[in-house]
Amino acid sequence: MGKRARLRAERAGGEARAQRDRMARVQVSDEVWRAFRASLGVTPVSVALGELVRREVGRHERRTANDEQGVRLAVEDARAVAEELREMIVRLDGPASAQGAAGS
Repeated sequence: MGKRARLRAERAGGEARAQRDRMARVQVSDEVWRAFRASLGVTPVSVALGELVRREVGRHERRTANDEQGVRLAVEDARAVAEELREMIVRLDGPASAQGAAGS
């Protein structure tokens, strides 16, 4: 096999690995599964589960960060999570919460 063919095969293999779907079974009650599916709206389950996996990996990386870049990424992720929580609080508490958050 020539160098060009080998590089092409390696590139194709790398792309296939990057795009390959993963399969897993999810063990939850029917009630939990229905609520999860309903919360997704038009988002495919595969996309939502992929996001959950990415979040879990990010959480692990935040907890185990020990170099400067890792800690910086952990802080950025923590800020994003804090913003999500703030938005959730505003949504759940309504206008009173929005005024309190604006005054902070």
